[in-house]
Amino acid sequence: MFDKEFYPTPTHVLDLMQIDCTNKIVLEPSAGKGDMVDYLIANQAKQVIAFEKHPDLNKIVATKCIMLGYDFFDCTPEQISHIDLIVMNPPFSNADKHILHAWNVAPEGCEIIALCNYETISNPYYNNRRELNAIIQTYGITSNLGDCFSTNSERKTGVEIGLIKLYKPVINDESKFEGFFFDEDEDELQENGIMAFNEVRALVNRYVGAIRVFDKLDAARNELTYITSELGLGGFSFTVGYDNKITTKEEFSKHLQKISWKYIFDKMNMAKYVTSGVMKDINKFVEEQQNIPFTMKNVYKMFDIIVGTRQNTYNRALEEAIDNFTKHTHENRYNIEGWKTNSGYMLNKKFIVGWCTEPSYRSGISIKTYNSNFDKLLDLTKVICNLVGENYDCIPNIQYASCDKDNHGYYLTKNGLRVANNSKTGYNDNILYYDQFEPNKWYEWGFFEFKVFKKGTMHLKFKDEKVWHLLNQTYGKLKGFSLPDL
Repeated sequence: MFDKEFYPTPTHVLDLMQIDCTNKIVLEPSAGKGDMVDYLIANQAKQVIAFEKHPDLNKIVATKCIMLGYDFFDCTPEQISHIDLIVMNPPFSNADKHILHAWNVAPEGCEIIALCNYETISNPYYNNRRELNAIIQTYGITSNLGDCFSTNSERKTGVEIGLIKLYKPVINDESKFEGFFFDEDEDELQENGIMAFNEVRALVNRYVGAIRVFDKLDAARNELTYITSELGLGGFSFTVGYDNKITTKEEFSKHLQKISWKYIFDKMNMAKYVTSGVMKDINKFVEEQQNIPFTMKNVYKMFDIIVGTRQNTYNRALEEAIDNFTKHTHENRYNIEGWKTNSGYMLNKKFIVGWCTEPSYRSGISIKTYNSNFDKLLDLTKVICNLVGENYDCIPNIQYASCDKDNHGYYLTKNGLRVANNSKTGYNDNILYYDQFEPNKWYEWGFFEFKVFKKGTMHLKFKDEKVWHLLNQTYGKLKGFSLPDL
């Protein structure tokens, strides 16, 4: 047996789930050996993508659908911003955590259909279960399927099975990416190779050149098929890609576009100007609009759109950030038992963020900077930078906040090493106190003072009351109320 929690989903249980996957892009986060993947494909799913942690099972499922990785908890919103549906039978020992992660990374408008031990729903004692049940009350429904794994199953569970169906509402339904050009640029049809007088043109010409090479490869495949057809051979295909099995020009073009767009956004440092939500929108655009030519005009059109909607983007990020940080209050819309340091629908001077820290593999506590709520803090920081006119690049890496400072603002380590206060470099073996935070001790970072706790929470407070007031004033205007001046 592959794993103690390896329970393939039998067909009769999948039928009970009433999955409508016709012409939809579906994610299967814990694919096992692919029983659910087979079912989705057989029921006319447009595309199935998956995660599977076990290496041998991952290899099996990779022959059936597109694999995004091994551990679903490494999945980011940007990776799946184009999907329509998540169907999952996660490990029952922490199904609540899996379903919450699915909810957090799912795009707006996505449906989630999940199996779990029914006790996960009926006995919401733990924090994750309380939060999941609060989301279900607002956005979903549940049902008890009984001990449906007891018959006609490869492995029997002996427990009652719960079915959860969630629908993530569409908050931002504005079409930001309209007006692209469907005609090719004339100068891209030249045969002179790469034009190096600017990087964007060079990249576009590399893209066009790669497509032409693939055309030659496709022509060679057709010629090979023609030559060998009399010998009874046929159906030749060439596979292109390091970790992607690409056999058609359409697949190759789409994959190459994604890489090219990502290269441009990385090169232009777009993460400095836009939030994670906008990057999800961009990724979804690239996934769904691969018929739009990757041309000079369209690259600059994308830049125009991002710059032109930047203020609306920051307003949206501000609203989402404060709504998220204030949901853990007694007045909030989720009715989750929370912390009294938050004040209704406004961000207090002191606020608490969960799922931001973890025990360090060395000692102390580390900031969980990936796949955590820390991304929301970064978005909030970008918004504040926009409000006060601060350069986001001047915000230091939070991991260096664990180091002491000298009188000139440099971080000091135990061995006397000085690190610039705007350093954004990665791990440095010479920094003895890098990312080593003591619990319940105040540190400084950006616009905040903060302290961390082993249970995964961060307590933050604004260093400047004027910044806090301006943030809430702007938020109030978005919500339709105003605050008095300080």
